[in-house]
Amino acid sequence: MDFETLRDRIRRALGLDHPLRPLGESLARLALDRGLLEVAWRMVEEAEIESVERLDPAEVARNVESVRSLVSRGVTLILVTLRSSRTAEMVLEKLGLLGVASAVITRDHSPFRVEQLKRALELSEGRSLVFAGDTPYDEEAAKIVGIRFVRVRNHRELPEALNRALDTCSVPTG
Repeated sequence: MDFETLRDRIRRALGLDHPLRPLGESLARLALDRGLLEVAWRMVEEAEIESVERLDPAEVARNVESVRSLVSRGVTLILVTLRSSRTAEMVLEKLGLLGVASAVITRDHSPFRVEQLKRALELSEGRSLVFAGDTPYDEEAAKIVGIRFVRVRNHRELPEALNRALDTCSVPTG
């Protein structure tokens, strides 16, 4: 998904001069007419649906296998995403991962990453928790909540990032 193009389209539609970074949190914080915000969220949802349609499962097969391998080894997967519940389910279904995560926390639960991570922390029930994210905002949110963080710079790096995340679970915090 091309977030810069999406941000530009939303800025034009709303008549804003705002960085919209991070996008979901920015939209949730804007004090705008409800109708305008609905337009913006609809644009986000449409972009998410288009990204699912363009998703090639073969291109991320190694990632899917890595996720399945972790879960088969007893790792509890809590998926945290700023997608809507609807489009998160579409992605998981297309990848054959529907039902693999023990929980899926989406922007429908909260458009704020810190709140999403607090929910993940509750659901982890005291088990080691590592958040794999791809933005500085993800890293900052993990720091605020006190969750270990592993950076994923692009989708090809996910298997290695998941292994790093698993390795950090065996290292005590302190």
